[in-house]
Amino acid sequence: MPGAQGIAGVFLDSEDPAALAAWYDEHLDVGFTGAEGLGLDAPEEESFFRVFHTRDVESGEVRENPVFAINKATGPLAPGNQRGHVIGLRVDDVDAVLQYLATAGVEQEGKMLVWEGGKHARIRDPDGNLVELYEELPLAPDSPYRT
Repeated sequence: MPGAQGIAGVFLDSEDPAALAAWYDEHLDVGFTGAEGLGLDAPEEESFFRVFHTRDVESGEVRENPVFAINKATGPLAPGNQRGHVIGLRVDDVDAVLQYLATAGVEQEGKMLVWEGGKHARIRDPDGNLVELYEELPLAPDSPYRT
C-alpha cells in the first residue's frame, strides 16, 4: 500500500514569525532564510524557511527535505499557546544543547528519554510550541530496533 515515507516538513504559524525564527536561529542554530529566497510573494518578514538535507536510505541520494517553515498567522492561534503538535529536531549532542539552552533561560520540560537508539528531550519555544530534541545513537548490530 502506498503511504508516508518520511517527514516532508514542519510548518508553524506565528503572530511574530520574525521573532520566532530569530529565536530558533539564536538558540538552535537553525539558519532560517526569508521567503524571498524561494521566490514567494510573501513579504520577507512574514515567512521564513530552512531546507535540511537528508540521504535516501535505498538510493543513497542526498535530498533537500524536510523543510522547516514559519509563516505569519492568518487567524487567531490556540488560546494559551496550547498546541497539538511537536517539532522534532535532530541534534548532535542533546546534553550540550540543553546545557547551552539552560544558560539562555530555556528550561527542559519533563525528563529526558534515553533508549538504545537515542536521547529525546523537550523544550518550548517562545510561542509555546513543544520542541523535541533528538540525538540518534548508533544501534548495536544485534539490536531488535534495526530494520
